[in-house]
Parts: sequence; C-alpha cells; structure tokens
Amino acid sequence: MATLLNPRVRLPQLANEQGRSLASLSATIGRNPAYLQQFVARGSPRRLPEDERRHLAIVLNVDERELGARDPWSPSGGDRVQA
Repeated sequence: MATLLNPRVRLPQLANEQGRSLASLSATIGRNPAYLQQFVARGSPRRLPEDERRHLAIVLNVDERELGARDPWSPSGGDRVQA
C-alpha cells in the first residue's frame, strides 16, 4: 500500500483540488467554520471523529484512510494466538 500523507496535510490539498474551503467543509459536517482550520493548523482535535471523517470522505470522494482512518484489523494467515 502506498504511503498516505498526514491528514492535516492531505485535507487542505483535497479541498483546494476540488475548489472547496475548509470553512465550507466544516459547515458540511455541521461544525463551525473554523473547525477544520483548527484541526489542520492547531492539531485540535487530535483525530477527526469517525462520523465526521466518513462524511468528509464521501463529500470529497476519497478513501477514508486519506483523512486518517486506520486500516481495519484483519487476521493474518499464520499469526493466530493459541488460547
């Protein structure tokens, strides 16, 4: 899998590529206009809440991992733990 950029770097890139502002995206997820700017510049919140991240991914038409979602856990073939 390709290395993903930090979501604080990637989010403004995605917004710019699509002609959107962080303020308009903040409003789209029901937050105040400064919310995503604070996420990008100040690091608050540390991580976007799951529902907000998913909504932004849908609006921006990107994989949720580009916005900081972690890969889901899945079992690997030979690494089973014996109980």
